[in-house]
Amino acid sequence: MKMMTTAKMADRLGQLRAMGLLCLLAGCSGGGGATEGASTSADTTGGTASASETGTVGATDTSGATDGTSETGEPTPTTGVETGDETDTGGTAECNPIAQDCPEGSKCTAYGKLPGDEWNANKCVPEPAEGAAIGESCTVMGEDMFSGIDNCAKGSVCLNSDDEMKNGFCVEFCNSEMACPGTQGGDGLCIVTNDGALPICLFTCDPLLQDCLGTGACYGDPGGPPFICFTPDAMGGGMDGDPCNFTNACVAGLNCTAAPTQEGCETDQFGCCAPFCGLDEVGVCTGTEECVPFFMEPQAGYENVGICALPG
Repeated sequence: MKMMTTAKMADRLGQLRAMGLLCLLAGCSGGGGATEGASTSADTTGGTASASETGTVGATDTSGATDGTSETGEPTPTTGVETGDETDTGGTAECNPIAQDCPEGSKCTAYGKLPGDEWNANKCVPEPAEGAAIGESCTVMGEDMFSGIDNCAKGSVCLNSDDEMKNGFCVEFCNSEMACPGTQGGDGLCIVTNDGALPICLFTCDPLLQDCLGTGACYGDPGGPPFICFTPDAMGGGMDGDPCNFTNACVAGLNCTAAPTQEGCETDQFGCCAPFCGLDEVGVCTGTEECVPFFMEPQAGYENVGICALPG
């Protein structure tokens, strides 16, 4: 899953923050098991970038569901048809993951409506008898990681799973107040992404510590904190100097940074991956790049956070 372009994010950032959200992923496309992300703006480094994903939401019938588990204790998939009902989060869906308005014994979740789709729809699925709690390890069942069938408790979804659809962790859906009471003691960040199908709570993080859960990496927006965890989608390599078009195109410890700020970054994409660095560190950056402040204006708690870029 990728994140929105810098130009689009810069235009929308003020409006979204005023809403109490940071809609960093609004409509993502691309790779796998994502949970948490950050977006872009511009500063002395020239900004960072991210890209997005679209989709409508579909529906599934949960009739016949009992306790929502198979004999092995795992949730079992259900089938059904579209209803065309409007939801507050956008598109059409059988249910609303914020409201959790599915019949008793089932939960509302996000899934990929067609084979190969990422999370672009919502449906009711059986609720596990003993679901994993927010932040606990989880497994996705079904044909792919976007099946919507997992062992997370009602109100959460399994994201950041590996290629075998295991070792993810349960991520909280935003509540009706667009808050995240079960994430980081209530300090998690609510974002509404994927055309409204995936209103999720993201963990915040320290880019110098890279302290995200599971496979998540810590990314930033030079427009201001917080830094947000998201799964790397480094199909282009994602290493220092590799071309990138969205923030999480880079591996953990790097951000997608505007081409003019990067030595030797010749690309038709937004820019190249560059390492985070501590302003008090020596020898992190290469060539003529230096560790420059990540934010244009000092931000409390992040005074030492920098990014490798050309000086000036």
